Amino acid sequence: MAIELHSFTVTLAVADATGCSSAAEHRARIWKAVSDLSAAVRNAGMATEARFRGQDRQGHVLFEATDTGAAFLRGLPAIARVDDARMNGGRVQLRH
Repeated sequence: MAIELHSFTVTLAVADATGCSSAAEHRARIWKAVSDLSAAVRNAGMATEARFRGQDRQGHVLFEATDTGAAFLRGLPAIARVDDARMNGGRVQLRH
């Protein structure tokens, strides 16, 4: 059985730098949030439904996911927004 994956850009709740005293602190928050997100996906048994593919420094994470995996990501409190790349002509852009 084939699993159909699509690209999703996930915006982390910590993407907003408000409250950070420095750019380094903001980057550290993002790295920790990405690590926690990856662990949450693995621990929930969703690794086949949502696969981490990359991140940028502004708090955006690229996932390849099934619709079920995307729904799981949307339900996590650490996620501010999940954008489907199919709505953008299939293009995903991360800013480094």
